[in-house]
Amino acid sequence: MKSRSIIAVQEWPHESRRAAELVIKAFGEPNEVSATELTWHHAVPWKRVVATEWFENHNFPVPHVDCIECVIDYAVPPEKMSELAHFDGSIRVDRTAGEVSVRCRSIASNTLKLNLVHDIVTGKRTAQEARDYHVKEVLDATRGEPTPYRKHLRIPPQGDTKDPGEQVLTEEELRTMADSDVALIAPLALARQSAPRHP
Repeated sequence: MKSRSIIAVQEWPHESRRAAELVIKAFGEPNEVSATELTWHHAVPWKRVVATEWFENHNFPVPHVDCIECVIDYAVPPEKMSELAHFDGSIRVDRTAGEVSVRCRSIASNTLKLNLVHDIVTGKRTAQEARDYHVKEVLDATRGEPTPYRKHLRIPPQGDTKDPGEQVLTEEELRTMADSDVALIAPLALARQSAPRHP
């Protein structure tokens, strides 16, 4: 009998279906299944892995599709944001949640990219040096040569990576806002009490 996830991806395009099947093979049944997404929570070493029916065409370093997202808890200093954007367009940084994610075609490709993100953030490589190394490992993979950055995540676990930002209004100003426009301040109060969006 076919699993829920295998049934769910049967109607997906070949590109995203095949990628999702490989993730199912690696991590087993996902925690969440919908018609367009499969989600694994705490699929070590990842905080979250998401396979999607939809995909984006991506040409660096070779033409492929981005349909597998891997997420980790990781704090990125604001001054490093532009370097990461120069390195690869599929890197996403959520400073508030304290997360970094990458979308590519496979777990191995995402591992390579996130290891290079860490190199850029820690100053080991520039964005251009990371791009050059990325190309080297892709070529090495086709030659059967060692690809250490694709094999496993080389990033030490981090503690509290969330950055909720700084409140710029005084409590008195907040009370004035609440008195004048309840609709404006209510979402703020609710946000303070809300549970995290992701486990």
